[in-house]
Amino acid sequence: MLDVIFFVVFLIVAVRIALSVRRESSIFDEFQSPKSLAWFVLLLPLAPLVLVLLPYQTGWLPAAILAIVCCLPALLASRRCIAVFETSGTSRSDAAIKSAHTAFGASLAGLIYVALSVVLIVYVSGLGQS
Repeated sequence: MLDVIFFVVFLIVAVRIALSVRRESSIFDEFQSPKSLAWFVLLLPLAPLVLVLLPYQTGWLPAAILAIVCCLPALLASRRCIAVFETSGTSRSDAAIKSAHTAFGASLAGLIYVALSVVLIVYVSGLGQS
């Protein structure tokens, strides 16, 4: 049940970030910042789905790796956008910086979610063997 809640939260946040990046498209173009962030954040809601559906078919380790891969592109792209906009020195990029910071926080939250899920899986599977 908790996975469904995380999926919905990540979906809402990802859509809001993607729309914000599209809205600030001119700023992204002006400072030559990657607009691919709008697409990368849409991968974030897949992380909880991967952790729910894939362990039954592939095991928990490949599922965890794939969930991490869902979060890393948004993390890296948002970090690059933050660096570009913070060095721009203009207040016109404030909304774009906010979007990039939100994307960074959401992708970091996704990675923390994956890490806690792996710790929980390892802990529970360790209890079953003792």
